[in-house]
Amino acid sequence: MLQRIQTIYLLLASICMVVSLLTHLATFSFNGEIVQFEAMGFYLNEEIIFSTWGLFVIGNISAILSVLIVFFYNKRMLQIRLAGINIFIMLGYYGLMGFYIYMRNPEANSAFQNIGIGIIMPFIAMILTYLAIRKIGADEALIRSLNRIR
Repeated sequence: MLQRIQTIYLLLASICMVVSLLTHLATFSFNGEIVQFEAMGFYLNEEIIFSTWGLFVIGNISAILSVLIVFFYNKRMLQIRLAGINIFIMLGYYGLMGFYIYMRNPEANSAFQNIGIGIIMPFIAMILTYLAIRKIGADEALIRSLNRIR
């Protein structure tokens, strides 16, 4: 059922994760220079100084999984399980992001300046995925109730 509201939620969650992968996550200052934190690494003067490819891979897995869940519309319980796994992947994305910031910050003695839009997007994607789980569950309950009437 590609025209259902949960499809919109899951596709918006995927778009949010892609936006998170392509935009700045945070900005730090290091000895008067600006360091950009992105999903692929820490950049100083457009040059990578610390690679965070794992963050990029986890973000891609989450974005792809959100799109794949849509195509399991006949198997609603599988959709719910995969969406739950996707929420845990997004939590892992935040955990790894925090780990990279913690690992990089003390050694570089950098000061935090501001957050980018990319750091908020996985949270919005988690909310959208949760809403999709609720709608998929409502569809499953409706189908089960119709089967009982027969």
